[in-house]
Amino acid sequence: MNPVTAESKVHRVAVRPRAGEVDPSAANLLADARRVLGDQTVVQTARIYLIEAPLDAAQLQQVAAQLLADPVSQIACFDTESGDGLTIEVHYRPGVMDPVAQSAREAIAEMLPDIRPEQIEVCTGYRYDFGHLSADRDALVAFAQRYLANPVIHQIHLAAYHPSAFARVEPYTVRRVEVPIRSCDEDGLRQLSRQGHLFLNLEEMKAIRAYFRTIDREPTDIELETLAQTWSEHCVHKTFRATIRYRQESAALLATNGQASAVIDFTDRPGHTVHKDGSVTIENLLKSTIAAATQQLRQIPAYAKWLVSVFDDNSGIVQFDDHDAVCIK
Repeated sequence: MNPVTAESKVHRVAVRPRAGEVDPSAANLLADARRVLGDQTVVQTARIYLIEAPLDAAQLQQVAAQLLADPVSQIACFDTESGDGLTIEVHYRPGVMDPVAQSAREAIAEMLPDIRPEQIEVCTGYRYDFGHLSADRDALVAFAQRYLANPVIHQIHLAAYHPSAFARVEPYTVRRVEVPIRSCDEDGLRQLSRQGHLFLNLEEMKAIRAYFRTIDREPTDIELETLAQTWSEHCVHKTFRATIRYRQESAALLATNGQASAVIDFTDRPGHTVHKDGSVTIENLLKSTIAAATQQLRQIPAYAKWLVSVFDDNSGIVQFDDHDAVCIK
């Protein structure tokens, strides 16, 4: 291997659609932009890669052209100039996870074996160029805060962002933090859940309190966070797994274009109990609706052959052709 001789610095690569190619990000944004910023507004977007590494010009060109840009539909450029309009760039705050950057870093290390992985850092962001605006810069910033960024994890820049070096996050010093829960009354449990951003209801907080009373100690902050995440809507699907009492609106209320919509037929649906008042109890909404519909497909030979694996793990696998399958997450 040849030794690395280039100086380590932050390189900036902007990846844009080629002329004549569709800009999907801009297309998705255009309706809102014209409604808020003026009906003549035009938008162009680019994906920004900031790479801190000892790359020479040839290596940077190789990374940009062969890795970061699709040679068929995209072009990589290195300038930071704005056009006639206004520019907004959105980048992650230091310390926020950036999965695309992590993948790019690993790919660069594989592409350029002369450079050690620890010499490479990558951050990503998006650039938005707005033209023909009726609104002023303040309105554009407000639009960016509402439609382009989450201020908790993003920074908004009013020009091309090209730092001389990456900001470094201070190393975290691990320390044990215990959270007093055993002596909390119901109001205290509610307050702890709210202030700690646990988003657990009172019954869940009571269950945690009872457990730590049993083992005669307070939980640590990490233990509480772990329980809150495990019991969250995202992880355990509390709403989908719940027992639901469903009351259907009358056909008159469901009328569309003067014609009443058909009433849902719950007959013979698994996990559904129809009551005399017309309401329906649905046991485990996920199992009795979404999963049940898929399981019914598995009983039809014409469809069953395509369903390789469903509701068995964290994603579904569907046959694509005689040799390949698609994993859908």
